Amino acid sequence: MKKRNSILILILSLITTLLVLGALGFFLRIIKNKNQHISVSIATLEKKLKDKEEIVTFAEKLSEIESIRDTISSRFIDPNKIDTFVNYLEDLDSDIGSDIAVKNIEISPKVKNSIAFKILITGTFQEVMETISLLENIPYEVDVTQVYLNKDLAQVIDTQDEKQTPVIKVSTWQADIAFNILSSN
Repeated sequence: MKKRNSILILILSLITTLLVLGALGFFLRIIKNKNQHISVSIATLEKKLKDKEEIVTFAEKLSEIESIRDTISSRFIDPNKIDTFVNYLEDLDSDIGSDIAVKNIEISPKVKNSIAFKILITGTFQEVMETISLLENIPYEVDVTQVYLNKDLAQVIDTQDEKQTPVIKVSTWQADIAFNILSSN
């Protein structure tokens, strides 16, 4: 009987051991599958995070490029909006006191992306020179091609008494300026 009990205990021990080993193998396989699933999920998440970082970087670069494009386009004149630039030129004189008159605007078909302007500036010497300086430094690509300075002396003679010396009026200066400015078309 003892032998039979021993064999029964041995068989039960073997069956229990096999069940424990089977359960252990089953749990190890489940853990392995979970690890693979987690590994794939982490790789996918990392890829999505990298894509998101690239999108954020792309958006930043795009806004930077747009600001650079706006800066560059502000240096050119749109031929359809020349009147805005002419108003800008005529408003330059309000700060200084000189008079600016646009005499000629020419869009040459031979020279692309360039608009030729001719303007007349009148005022005192200092006002004319300050206006020329402002014109050279406006936030557009300006190529000054000609500058002519003229001094206009006008004598006012009193007709009632011819023996008096003529009274000389304050001299005014004129500047005829021709310049080209880059256009966007």
